[in-house]
Amino acid sequence: MAFAPVSPSAARLLLVEDDADIAGPVRRGLEEEGYAVSVEADGARGLAEALAGDHDALVVDWRLPRLDGRTLVEQFRAAGRTAPVLLLTALGDVEHRVAGLDAGADDYLPKPFAFEELLARLRALLRRAAEGSAAGGPGGAVPPGHQAVHLRLGKVHLDAARRVAEAEADGGPVDLGLRDKELRLLELLMRHPGETVSRTRIAERVWGSAFDVTDNAIDVTASGLRQRLAAAASGVRLETVRGVGYRVEAGRPNDGA
Repeated sequence: MAFAPVSPSAARLLLVEDDADIAGPVRRGLEEEGYAVSVEADGARGLAEALAGDHDALVVDWRLPRLDGRTLVEQFRAAGRTAPVLLLTALGDVEHRVAGLDAGADDYLPKPFAFEELLARLRALLRRAAEGSAAGGPGGAVPPGHQAVHLRLGKVHLDAARRVAEAEADGGPVDLGLRDKELRLLELLMRHPGETVSRTRIAERVWGSAFDVTDNAIDVTASGLRQRLAAAASGVRLETVRGVGYRVEAGRPNDGA
């Protein structure tokens, strides 16, 4: 299926950056590319604007006054908002990058950065968001940031706002107890039931990068998810598509394929 390219003229961005020497040039550059850009200079105001507005993507600095970028992203996701987030950080160590991605950021960009790379990463995030929501809404399209919060497949209900997945049982819903990456993988696959999702796309959406993730890391996460789905008799089968990726389907026993 071919997806229409994201039109910059239709995209609304929120930039949360307290350094005027960065915010000013970035805003001007993005506006010259056709984006509509709002700017906030502290984390608390940035979060309020993110929740009140209707933005297609957020660009958020890690070190912000009043509320740091990682916490902003966490609270944004906790409110059920799904617009893609690009996190800017001068903290180059792996621990901080992982913390930002685990908080809910979709990608990160180390400072200092070239504007062209920021632009390319934004285009990629908007493109993936459009592709990920193309199966729903009138005419098969949902604007980025408005993907379904509640997903159901088999006996599994995934609440993307609460970041929890449960399986129906005789005594009521049972938390599957998924780890962060397992939950992200399940959410991605449940948004495309019956479709094979490639390893590259899994790396981009679950880990935030297709370059720093090994096949083994993906396989270990998928294996853990498969075991939890089977243990809960969830009615959801996680299948390995050899040499390509993974998919989920409902209605057949989970035999560990």
